[in-house]
Amino acid sequence: MNLQISVKGALCLGVAACFITLPVAKVSAQKVDFAGKRIEITVPFAPGGGSDVYIRALQPFLEKHLPGNPTIIVRNIPGARGIPGANQFQARAKRDGTAAIVVSASTVANFVFLKSKVEYKLDKWEPVLLSPQGAVVYASPSLGVNGPKDVAKLKGKALAFGGQSPSSAELRTLITFELLGLKSNFVWGLNRGPVRLAFERGELNINYDSTPGYLKNASALVKVGKAVPVYSFGVINDKGVLIRDPNFPDMPNFAEAYELMHGKKPSGDGYDAWMSVQKMLTMVNKALMLPEDTPKPVLDAWRTAARKMLDDPEFDKTAGKVIEGYPQFVGEAAKPIIKDATSFSPPAWAWIKNYLKTSHDVTIE
Repeated sequence: MNLQISVKGALCLGVAACFITLPVAKVSAQKVDFAGKRIEITVPFAPGGGSDVYIRALQPFLEKHLPGNPTIIVRNIPGARGIPGANQFQARAKRDGTAAIVVSASTVANFVFLKSKVEYKLDKWEPVLLSPQGAVVYASPSLGVNGPKDVAKLKGKALAFGGQSPSSAELRTLITFELLGLKSNFVWGLNRGPVRLAFERGELNINYDSTPGYLKNASALVKVGKAVPVYSFGVINDKGVLIRDPNFPDMPNFAEAYELMHGKKPSGDGYDAWMSVQKMLTMVNKALMLPEDTPKPVLDAWRTAARKMLDDPEFDKTAGKVIEGYPQFVGEAAKPIIKDATSFSPPAWAWIKNYLKTSHDVTIE
């Protein structure tokens, strides 16, 4: 079994090789061919969100490179932070290559933190493509900040932040606030788009966006002086070290922002907990997966199509922005990352449980 990683951009985020022999269903030796077939890809969120944008950019290239050039239908199943759609995929998805699902940071967070509501087995699904995605925290200039060097000026200010929930993808931001010593009021039940609009209206004064959202929308606010970037989350390299985001090489990562605030490098259970959440919500931010027990020839067909897509010059021209210069992990190369992102050390898990309970009255299992 070969470990293959396709890399877009100069940054190379490797992972330790993990060679595992997996049982596969018995299939005929006949060549996989999707000619004349319709493939349904589940997006467990409403149209227009990050997961929807991601797959619709990939869609024509998957149709081009999958054997037989099938028709791909994107099926949005919104509601309850993506849990109903993912549960439905788990229960109904065919194992013949005609059903796939887009996984987001929220899908992973739900799997880790809301096990009583989750019926899907994300750790059993077969990855086709894994796409890390960073993010940037930005603030209103009304808070007295002019750039990342002013992060310490946020301390003691009355911050207002919005998002889906404390245990969703927003958790990686909340922990940075906690470790930096920032206090905020929170407005929950909002997706990223409405949150950004509330920020523009001045109803919220600190926010974050994933890289595509930041480059497409928030950067325009920065240009006109309505937002100030404070720090990026950064990305984790093959040595487990947090480094600067390749899309924002001049912006400090969170560890550097912490040092600007406190005059020392971050350490301790809280930082370890944040690093675990960073692996979960940044390194496994977007993924395309097939159901468990998909036969190996079908997996190989999908993964080969993903590699061809990433190497397609037209993909770079028309859809490359959805992966934004981050390394792309194909097939078996994604599995160690997913395993690492869904596993926490006991001290890190205890810290997160205590933080969510004491700060947000949220109990995780």
